[in-house]
Amino acid sequence: MVNELLFEQLFRMYYAELCRYASRYLSDKQIVEDIVQSFFIAVWEKDGLTINRDNFLPYAYRSVYNRCLNYYKAELSKESFLASLVEEWNGQAEEENDFRYKQEVREALRKLPPKCKQVFLLKCIKGLKYKEIAEVSGISVNTVKYHLGEAFRIMREELIDLQGTVLLFMLMKPVFDVVV
Repeated sequence: MVNELLFEQLFRMYYAELCRYASRYLSDKQIVEDIVQSFFIAVWEKDGLTINRDNFLPYAYRSVYNRCLNYYKAELSKESFLASLVEEWNGQAEEENDFRYKQEVREALRKLPPKCKQVFLLKCIKGLKYKEIAEVSGISVNTVKYHLGEAFRIMREELIDLQGTVLLFMLMKPVFDVVV
């Protein structure tokens, strides 16, 4: 661990500067602050790290830069995955012309809040587990459960007038383990 007094001095001297540096790469102030804070936490927790005022700043710049880059890559990957998911859903919906209630289901899906829709599609179309959905979406497993429950509640309300309950069971089948 780093000497507590030295760590406090380095934090006070360089926190704002490292935030400005990270702001060159990321525009969200909260994310920038989180990245710089996570850097300082890593420095504090790292055993055997020899830090002094002379070598700290180059190390800090490189580390913060790498963290910004990793964040950016993760966001691009997440956006790409979600775009492919929506594209896949649209493709599947077009192919299923024999599905009797296609338009009603599409309309019900459009009424879902964005996060509920994302969680619903990841579970029902991709068949992902709660933990996988949480990782992809950047939310907790409990939040995934909440959004999935909300999605089913809204879908049930929107599709309640359709003949029979077969449609609801078809929608619930991939996630039947959740509902039971």
